[in-house]
Amino acid sequence: MKESFSSAIEAVANFADIFHAKRIKNYYKTKVIDTVIDVGSHKGEFINLVCDDKIPIYSFEPQSSVRELLIDNTKNKNIVEYYDYALSSYDGSIDLFLNKLTSTTSTIPPNEKSYWVRFKKLILGGELLSGKESVGTTTLDKLFSGKLEESGAILLKIDVEGAEGDVLMGAENIISEYDVAYIQIESANYKIYSATKSPDALKILAKHGYHVDKRFLFPLLNFSDIVFSKVDRQIVLRK
Repeated sequence: MKESFSSAIEAVANFADIFHAKRIKNYYKTKVIDTVIDVGSHKGEFINLVCDDKIPIYSFEPQSSVRELLIDNTKNKNIVEYYDYALSSYDGSIDLFLNKLTSTTSTIPPNEKSYWVRFKKLILGGELLSGKESVGTTTLDKLFSGKLEESGAILLKIDVEGAEGDVLMGAENIISEYDVAYIQIESANYKIYSATKSPDALKILAKHGYHVDKRFLFPLLNFSDIVFSKVDRQIVLRK
């Protein structure tokens, strides 16, 4: 019963995501994007609902429980490679805190004091987590440094449930080295994760010359997707 209820809740979120993704896709239609790096692909929602069929995509998803669905759901897309790493600022391993709503699994434990977390636990029958899974970590710099020369304008989408700063810290070289034109991150509207020493994603983005270009509030109001673009790159394009 509890599993079917969590599936029903995820179905509601997926329905809302269709409307949400349509707005994001319309926004990107006005931009030049040649390559997508999708960090936190889950079951392929962003790839299917936002990305064009022919655009090259690098997909990252560490959850083993959704990997087969991800591959099956995106079989008609131009996936260059699927990676099962949890991207971070270092090589090693880390625990995933597996959420009954698999789209909210994170490397950061939930904040039990958060009213949003308490509400989620209530509607899920009192339990939010289903266990832990140890996964390997690496950095975007290690994987892609010296390998994206022909990739053109890159969209880096990061949906890692609170660990965006860690991913960005491990990507500072490629952000500087290549034309990472847009970086999209998910930002929770409530304090749903426990306090960590993770780097501040906004400070890293500002350091590299990015500013907020567009915000998209999710229909259920629990998070926003924020798109950042490079100020200096826009100036060059306008010239």
